[in-house]
Amino acid sequence: MKFTRNIDAKVYAECGVVKDRYKYKCVRCGNSNHGLFYTYTDYYGEVTYCLRCVNLGRSDSRTPLRVVEPSRYRELIAYKLSFQLNKEQQYAQERIVDAIKHHHDLMIYAVTGAGKTEITFRGIQFARSLGMNVLFVSPRVDVIREIYLRLTDAFKNARIDLLYGDEKIEADFVFTVSTVHQLYNFRNHYDVIIVDEVDAFPLTKDQLLKTQIDKAKTDSGVIIYLTATPEASLIRKVKKENIVSITRRYHKEPLVMPEVYYTNIKKTLRKKKLPEIFLSRLRESLAPRNRKVFIFVPNIDLLVPMKEVLNKEFEKVETIFSGDPLRKEKIDRMRNGEIDIMITTTILERGVTFKRLDVFVVHGEYFDDTSLIQIAGRAGRKLEDTKGNVYIFTKYNTRGIMKAREKTFQFNKGKVKL
Repeated sequence: MKFTRNIDAKVYAECGVVKDRYKYKCVRCGNSNHGLFYTYTDYYGEVTYCLRCVNLGRSDSRTPLRVVEPSRYRELIAYKLSFQLNKEQQYAQERIVDAIKHHHDLMIYAVTGAGKTEITFRGIQFARSLGMNVLFVSPRVDVIREIYLRLTDAFKNARIDLLYGDEKIEADFVFTVSTVHQLYNFRNHYDVIIVDEVDAFPLTKDQLLKTQIDKAKTDSGVIIYLTATPEASLIRKVKKENIVSITRRYHKEPLVMPEVYYTNIKKTLRKKKLPEIFLSRLRESLAPRNRKVFIFVPNIDLLVPMKEVLNKEFEKVETIFSGDPLRKEKIDRMRNGEIDIMITTTILERGVTFKRLDVFVVHGEYFDDTSLIQIAGRAGRKLEDTKGNVYIFTKYNTRGIMKAREKTFQFNKGKVKL
C-alpha cells in the first residue's frame, strides 16, 4: 500500500497472490488473468506478483496482504448548505437517513444538477454521530475532486480523506472520498458507502471493480447509489420501493433541452473548416454572452483538428482527454478564466460544474442517450445561470438523440419512468 503516513494495518491474507492448481489469483483485486501476472526468481525462490493492481503497491505470492485497520468513533459534525432544499430533496434526504437506520440500500435517481451530493449531508452527519465509517466513492477522478471540494466546504471542521491516483490527503479513514480503484486497500471497513455516478465507465464494464465496493462494506453496511442515468440491472437489484426520484434541479428551473443541427463536421474539417451554423452558435456564446464552452467529440482523433481550425478565429482554446497529464491543470485554468473553449472527450461529461457554460456535441450520432443526458447536464447548473445552451451537431437523427430529448422532456414535466 502506498500511503503518505504510517497507518494501522492488519493482515488480510497470508499472501497477496495464491495458486489454485495451475492458476494464479490475486486476493486483493480478484485478477485471475494469466497475462496479468509476472513471475521471477530471486535468492529465496520464485515470486509472482499481480500487474493489475501493482500501482497500489505490490500484491505477490510471498508477502502477507495487509489492509487498513478500521477505527471507529462518534463525532458530531456540522454542515452548511448553500441553497434551501425543495420538497423532493427533503424527502430524499429523509429516505437516506432512514436507509442508514434500517440498513438497506437506496438509489437516488435524480436529474443532473439536482443537488445529489448535498442531499447526502444529513445522512453523513447522522452516520458519523453513531460512529459509522462513511465513504463517498466514484469511478471518475474528476467527480471525486469536485465532491471533495463540496464536502470540505460544507463540513468545515471534519477531517476528510481524499484518495485517487497519486493524490492522497489522509486522516483516519472514517470519512473518506475515493475512487473505486483505491478500495483494494479496505475490507469490511465502511458502514455507509455513497456511490456517485454508479453508471459511469469503467465501473459499468468492470465486474472486479464493482466487487471492491461490496468488499469495502461491512456486513450490515448500506450503499446509497446516486445517478441520473441508472442501468436496468441496478434498478432490479435495488428494487423500486428503494428508489427515490428527483425530477427538478435544486434551483427549480427545467433542464436545458438540446437543439439539434444536421451537418457533417468531419467532412468540413478535412477542408480545414467548420460549418457556418457551428461557428455562428459559438460566436453567440463567446462574444455577447461571455460564456465558456465545452465541445464534446466522439474520439480523440478529432481533438487536434478541431483546435487547429478554431484557433484561426478564437484564442483561448484547449483540448483535454482521459490520459492528458495536464488534465487537472487545464480544468483549473478554465475555472480561472484562462480557457474559453475546451474540446473534450466524454471524460468531462460528468462531475464538473462551471458557471456560464454552453455545450456543443460534435457528431451526436456516436453518442447514446445516457451520455447525451450527462453531457447536456453540464449546462444551466448554477443558480446565477439556470438556462445555458446545448447544441447537438449530427449527420442524422438517432435513437440515442431522440431518447435523450424525450427523457429531458419527461423530467421537465415531473415524470420518471423506471
